[in-house]
Formats: sequence, C-alpha cells, structure tokens
Amino acid sequence: SLSSEQQGEVIPYVSESVKQTLLEGMDTEAIRLATSGMEVGDIAEVMELVEDDVAQEILDSLSEGDQNQLKRSLEFEETEAGRLLDYEGISVTSHRTAGQVLRHIKKVGMPEYSDLVFLVGKQQKYLGAVTLASVIEADEDTRLADIATHDVDTIEPHLPISDLARLFRQKYYVSLPVVDEEGRLLGRITLDDAMDVMQDEADHQFMSMAGLDEEEDLFAPVMQSARKRAVWLGINLLTALLASWVIGLFEATLEQVVALAVLMPLVASMGGIAGSQTLTLTIRGLALGQISNSNQRALLRKEMAVGLCNGAFWAVGVAAVAYAWFQDPLLSIVLALAVFVNVLAAAFSGILVPVVLDKLKIDPALAGSVVLTTVTDVVGFFAFLGLGSLWLVG
Repeated sequence: SLSSEQQGEVIPYVSESVKQTLLEGMDTEAIRLATSGMEVGDIAEVMELVEDDVAQEILDSLSEGDQNQLKRSLEFEETEAGRLLDYEGISVTSHRTAGQVLRHIKKVGMPEYSDLVFLVGKQQKYLGAVTLASVIEADEDTRLADIATHDVDTIEPHLPISDLARLFRQKYYVSLPVVDEEGRLLGRITLDDAMDVMQDEADHQFMSMAGLDEEEDLFAPVMQSARKRAVWLGINLLTALLASWVIGLFEATLEQVVALAVLMPLVASMGGIAGSQTLTLTIRGLALGQISNSNQRALLRKEMAVGLCNGAFWAVGVAAVAYAWFQDPLLSIVLALAVFVNVLAAAFSGILVPVVLDKLKIDPALAGSVVLTTVTDVVGFFAFLGLGSLWLVG
C-alpha cells in the first residue's frame, strides 16, 4: 500500500470521487501527513472533502502564512479564479529602481513563472506592471514607474475559471495580476494553473462525448461507475427506440424491397459522420469563445454550404455503388436523395443543437451527440424509407 506521503502525491491528480475514496480509507494523522507537501489549492480541495474536525487539524498543522493563504483561497468557489491565487509573485512600490529589483531577485530567488514585476501603492493598490525583460534592459537607477506598462490584463477574483483559461490561451500570458473591486493586488495566477484548467476542460469534453463526466474514473468503485454510465445508456436506448419506431412505420415496404434494409445503415452512417464533424467544431468554438450571437447565422450558412457540397458529392458516389450492386437506377436515386437530405440535416443540426443546448445551460459536449444521432437517424431513415415507399413499391 502507499505511504501517506505517496498518497499526498497522488491525491491532487485523481478525480473527486477517487479522492473521496482514498481519504475515507485514511485516518486523521495520515491525511495530515499527506497534505503536508501539497500546494495550498490542493489542500483546500482536501479540506472540503473531509469532516470539519479533520479539516481543522489540517489547518492547525500549517504555517501562519499558509493558513492565511488557505483561508483566503477558501473564500472563493472552486469555479472562480480566486481559488487559484498564487502569492509568490514579485510586487514592489513604483518608486523602486530596476537595480533594486534585480538585487532583490538575486537575494531571495526568482519565483516560478515570473515574467512581470507588479507595482503597488498604499494599501496594496495595483498601479501597473513591468516586464522582467524591461527591468533587465533598463539602467540600474531607472524608476519602475517610468518603464511600467498598463497593457497587461488584470483578473477579477470571481472570474469563472473557464474565462481565465481562455484569456491565457488567447494572449499567451505567463502570469497575470489578480485585482479586487477596490483595486488592491491580491496575488497572481500563473500559466501552470491555467494549463491545469485547460486540461480539465479538455478532459471534460473528451469524456462528455462518450456520455460520461470528468468525475468518472477508470478506478472508481463498480456501482458508482455503473450508475453514472447507466443514465446515458438509458437515454441512448430511448433514442434508438425512436429510430426503430420510424423503421417500423415502413415494415411493409421493407418486406417488398429487401435492398432498402441492406442500404439503410449507409444513410444513417453518412449523416452521423457529417453531423459529428460539425458538432465537434461547434462545441470547440463555444468552449474557446469563438461563437457568439453575432456570427451564428454566418456559421450556419457556411456549414449548410459545406453540407450542400459534400451531400451532392457523396450522393452521386453512393448512387454509383448502389447501382453497381443492385442494378436498379430508381433505388440508386432514392439512396442518393436520402443521403443528400441527411447530410444537410446533419450540417444544420451540428450547428443548431450545441448552440441551443448552450443557451439552455445544458452541456453540449454531454448531450449534443445523443441529440444529433437521433436527428440523423430519424431524418435519414424517414427520407430513405419514405421515398422508397413512394417510388419503389407498386
């Protein structure tokens, strides 16, 4: 089994459900030892998962400085930027000189992920920042106020961490100051924490595409995993029953024209692939903040144009395959039209479904693929079998 120190190294990197399971198997002393080497943010997560008396034991075991940092961190929600506050940045008064800053760094060392020196006034009022490159290039007696830049973005501590990740991703920051409503510098947020948020978002999207959430884990307890997966299996069953019901409406047609049953999966597959391509790009665009009310219609028109091109091209292709297989020109035309209609429906749904789900505050990564599959299956089967009933059954 793992020692307390080893468990402390593992706990920050597992899902909340597994973290909870590990902590339940540890006594108070083991938890205290496990948290002794953790960063303040990771300790805060542990404290929220244990009993109050255990949390107090953890708090009492910390240094006064770490206790103050931890208390300030716990003032913010897990989803807010303030929870990621780092207090190791370099902050000095604006009348300091470049030489003084360099001597200070030489004496105490350079904090990790440092690219800025933050300038403060009375009561920690944030006045701006100076890049370390500017400090190094300046004469020793140059005042920091004279080389300060005000182009650096500041972060409000209640900013959602999803917006924080987007800010780092778009502008390639290494660190950013966190400033409260009264203009006081609280600390900074660094690239490593922003990258953790980006990784969590990527994990969430990846897991959601399979109908899971980021709390699902390969090592989670059996019943917990089974219960979470059963929900989306049930939803998928209901959508499959809907598609089967549509097929059942044309039972007589299928009995008379067996070739329709052979070719049906092709129609659904073409629509499903086309739709999933658009859906994936749309979900990514929403996550990166690239899609807004101002460009949604333009994107829809663009994807419909792509759908028209691909629909027409592949309709001809599948018609040629069907004709070579069954030597029936009318069947080939029916298949071509059904594929064309379904690819168009897939393009339309691939944009519209995630946008609507996002507006309804439903995670499009989690529910989008289920809705899209239902649309492409129902539209594809109805178009193919409906046209087959009209044109192929005497």
